[in-house]
Amino acid sequence: MSRLVVTGYASLDFAVGLDGQAVGDKTTLIAARDPEAWPRAGGCPTYISGAAVRAGQQATPVMWVGKGAEGEGFVARLDAQGIGTEGIGVVDSLRSPTALLVYQSDGSCMCLYDPALGRAETLNQAQMDLIASATHLCVAVGPHHLMDEIVAHCPADARLYWAVKNDPDAFPPELRAKLAARADVIFHSASERSLIGKTAAVLVETRGSDRVVVTAAGQAKELLVLPIDIADTTGAGDSFAGGYIAAEMSGADPVEAAGAGIKAAAALLADRKGRRLS
Repeated sequence: MSRLVVTGYASLDFAVGLDGQAVGDKTTLIAARDPEAWPRAGGCPTYISGAAVRAGQQATPVMWVGKGAEGEGFVARLDAQGIGTEGIGVVDSLRSPTALLVYQSDGSCMCLYDPALGRAETLNQAQMDLIASATHLCVAVGPHHLMDEIVAHCPADARLYWAVKNDPDAFPPELRAKLAARADVIFHSASERSLIGKTAAVLVETRGSDRVVVTAAGQAKELLVLPIDIADTTGAGDSFAGGYIAAEMSGADPVEAAGAGIKAAAALLADRKGRRLS
């Protein structure tokens, strides 16, 4: 049976929309937030796995949280989505990774991130077994000191996906070269293409609300994206990746998979917009 395993950082996300611009020593009112997701479970593996699960595939993230109430709440939120939680490692910390996503009236977003765990993450046996048994493995931004170990545990016959992030700490040059040589599919933005270098992988370039470009065997195909008017787009790119991977797990070709990814991202944003309260 096919199983997707996704590695990377966890995050409890608190997202708000402001009625103006945040300025030091001045109160700015919160115009909107979703009380049903306060906080919501975030992090790249959560969104990628969630989209794959909604598409009918088995998906398990490998992430880390603290042992306190924050970590327990994070795991409960994944359970509620039907996402496997056996790959969640617990670190001896009462805090868990947390992000404040502050969307301002000019369309910009301030992200304040608390990594919380002090680089105490380790790969436990259950996590190593999950990675070693994966038929599809997606490597997203995560603890830099575990990245080489994660790639080393990837089965030779597994399909490997790399969700690029311009984070030199998580993806130093040597690891980028290793992933570029091993990956079957690489997800990236236009500005991240230079981080990849030479590769034989299928390249899937997301261009926000404009389009997606799939390059396979030297041939590029553009797919248009229907924009959705919403400020809080966090997770859309990762949901795209999850939808893409789920489609490939069902036998889709790269262009068909990209179409499924676009639908997955749109579904996330449409649901979020429908629940937005002012």
